[in-house]
Amino acid sequence: MADQIAQLKSMLNACVRGVVFTGAGISTESGIPDFRSPGGIWSKYKPVDFSEFLTSAEARRDSWRLKFKFDETMQDAQPNRGHRAIAKLVADNIVS
Repeated sequence: MADQIAQLKSMLNACVRGVVFTGAGISTESGIPDFRSPGGIWSKYKPVDFSEFLTSAEARRDSWRLKFKFDETMQDAQPNRGHRAIAKLVADNIVS
């Protein structure tokens, strides 16, 4: 693992500017569920199709219910090690 970290550090130092791409999984350590894994958002709630959202009042209500449930989950979430590592890379002007 130390070799991989050293290699990543070398690559980042060699680039002009890097970009960090993550998925929802980066936030699971903070208690925020991802979308597709077992126990994720879509295993508990059916995603609302956009065309259905536009044509169905019930779909819009379901979408708002999901949004409010998700907001409750987010209230107590705190940044985790991954978030802090990315924030440091941004603060050090290594990535944007």
